Amino acid sequence: MEELTNWLNTNKIQYKIVEDDLIEIPGFGLAFFQDMENVNSIFRYDNNAELIFNCMEDPEVLLNDNICYVVFKFGDCWYYTDIREPFKMHILKYIGERVPAEHHVPFVNLGVHTPYELLNGSFMPSAWVKKAKHLGQTAIGVCDRNTMASLFSLQKECKAAEMKFVFGYSLTFVDGEDKIDAKVYVQTQKGLQNLLRIQKTIMVDSEDQTIDINDLVKYGEGNVLVFGKLSAEYILSISGSPESPAPELKSGLIHSFDDIFFQVDLSEYKAERIDVKVLNSQKLYFDKLYKNDLKPVLICDNYYLDKDDARNKIILNKVATGAAHEQSEDQYFKDLDEHFQMFQQTFGPDWDIEAIFSECCANTVEIAKNAEAFFETDRNFMPKYDMTPEEAERYGTSHNMFTQLLEDGLQRLVPAEKREQYRKQMEYEKYIIESTNNVDYLLVQYDTVNWCRRNGIQVGCGRGSAAGCLLLYLLGITLIDPIKYNLIFERFLLPERAGLYQSDTTIIGEDVEADCYTEICLANGQTLKLYNDAELYVIRPGKDKPIRIYADELQEGDDILFDNKDELFTLNELDI
Repeated sequence: MEELTNWLNTNKIQYKIVEDDLIEIPGFGLAFFQDMENVNSIFRYDNNAELIFNCMEDPEVLLNDNICYVVFKFGDCWYYTDIREPFKMHILKYIGERVPAEHHVPFVNLGVHTPYELLNGSFMPSAWVKKAKHLGQTAIGVCDRNTMASLFSLQKECKAAEMKFVFGYSLTFVDGEDKIDAKVYVQTQKGLQNLLRIQKTIMVDSEDQTIDINDLVKYGEGNVLVFGKLSAEYILSISGSPESPAPELKSGLIHSFDDIFFQVDLSEYKAERIDVKVLNSQKLYFDKLYKNDLKPVLICDNYYLDKDDARNKIILNKVATGAAHEQSEDQYFKDLDEHFQMFQQTFGPDWDIEAIFSECCANTVEIAKNAEAFFETDRNFMPKYDMTPEEAERYGTSHNMFTQLLEDGLQRLVPAEKREQYRKQMEYEKYIIESTNNVDYLLVQYDTVNWCRRNGIQVGCGRGSAAGCLLLYLLGITLIDPIKYNLIFERFLLPERAGLYQSDTTIIGEDVEADCYTEICLANGQTLKLYNDAELYVIRPGKDKPIRIYADELQEGDDILFDNKDELFTLNELDI
C-alpha cells in the first residue's frame, strides 16, 4: 500500500485509505488494492480454459460493495482495470480529483511535441489532451518540429474533449550566417495556409530543412512568431540600439506576423554546457529585451508527459542517431506550481517573480484565444475533373463519363461468363465511391495515369491497397485483377472510415409505370413524381426521430432523407 500511496502522491491524485486493501479516489470511485508481490501473473485460466484477469477477490463481491476498480502494480507503474468491463490495463494517472494547485493563473501549454515528430516526441495527442483536461486547462497547443502531421489529430481529440486547440510548428530560420530556432502559432485560416507554405519551403525546397528569413516574413500573416529560448543574442544583434531594440526589430517582422514573442523556458538539462547556454540567453532577454515590448511567453518544450517518462526521449534519440540529444528530465507537462518553482529557482530577489510569471502565462492564453484556425471536414476539397471538349461532347457529364468508362472496362477486361460476378462487385464499389463523393478523384487518377502511359512514363501496376479496388482495374489505373487474387476493396476504402454508415434513408429506385403518384418540389427547383406506394424516410416537425411513410402520406414540412449517393448525383441528374 505504501508504494501505491507514493505513486498517488507523486501524480497528485487525491485519495483516502478506507481499509488495508481499499482506497477511495474522489471523482473516480472505490478501488481494491491488489498486492502483486506473491502473484506470478496478472492472468489465469478460468474453468472454461479462458484467460482472465487474476483478481485476488471475487469481482461479484467487489461489485456488490460498489467497488468497480482493481489497482495493481506491473513493472514500474501502477494500473487499474474496470471490472465491469472486459479486462484492460489503464495507467493510474489523470483520474479523479487532482490535489489543488497553489497557483491559479490561466495558462495554456503550447509546447507539446508528439510522436509525429519522429524519434523525438512521444505520446499521442489524446494522452496530452487527457492530462491537460485533468489539470483543469481549457486549451492545448502542439509545436512539432518541421511537421504538421499531428494537427488534425489534435483537432479531433480536442473537439471530443471540448477543449480549444492551437496549431504550432517549430522551425529553424536562416539570417545570413545565423540559424535561429523559432515557433509559429496559427491564428487564422490565412495563417494555416501560410504555415502550409512554410512547411513546403522547409521540407521540399530546402536542402537542410531550414527557411530563409525573407521567405519566413512572406508567410507571417495570420500567425504569431515566438523566438526560441536561445535567440536573445541574435535579437539584440539585429536591433539598432541596445537601449531600444524593439522598433527596428518589429519593422522587419511585426508587419508580417500578427505578433512576436520570446520563449521563456527554464527547463534544466543534464549537461551544464546546455544549461548555461539557455540560462545566459534567458538572462540576456530579461536584462536587455524584456522591457522593450518583446513579450515573454512561457513555453516549455514537452517531449514526454511526466518526469518518469524522460527515458522515452533518450531511447527515441538513440534509435534515430545512436546518441541522446540535449538530455533532460525536466521537459515534461508541468503544472503551474512546478513552473512557478522553476521561476523561483532562477530569478533573484530584485525581480517581481509573481508579476513576470503571470505575464508569461497570460501570453499563452492570448495566443490561444486568437487561434481560430481549423481543418474543414464538412466539404470535399478534391478538384473537379475538367472534361476535354471531346469528352464533354461524348459523355455529357463527368459522372456519366465515369459510369461509361467502367462499363467499357468491364466489357474489355472481363470474359462474358464472369461479367455477372464482376458487375455485382463493380456496382457495390461504385455505390461507395459515389456516396463518398470520390468520382472526380478516380477520374483525375484515370487521366493522370493514362497520360503518363501515353507519354512513356512508367507508373507501375498498382500500389498498396489500391490493388484491391475493382474500379481502378476497370479504369486502367491499376493492372491487377482484384477478384482473381481475392483482394479486398475495403482495404482501399472502408465505408465507415469514409463517413458512410448503415442508416435508414430513402433510396431512389427504377422508374415504374403508374397512374397513382405524388408530385413534390425539390430544393433545386426540380419536381419529382413518386409512386404512391413508394416508402420514404422523412423528418417530420414535432417528431423525435425519422419516420417511415408512403409517398401519399407526405405532409407539408416533411424533409425526405435521401441516400447520400442520390443527394450527390441522382437528384441532380434526373431529366424531369
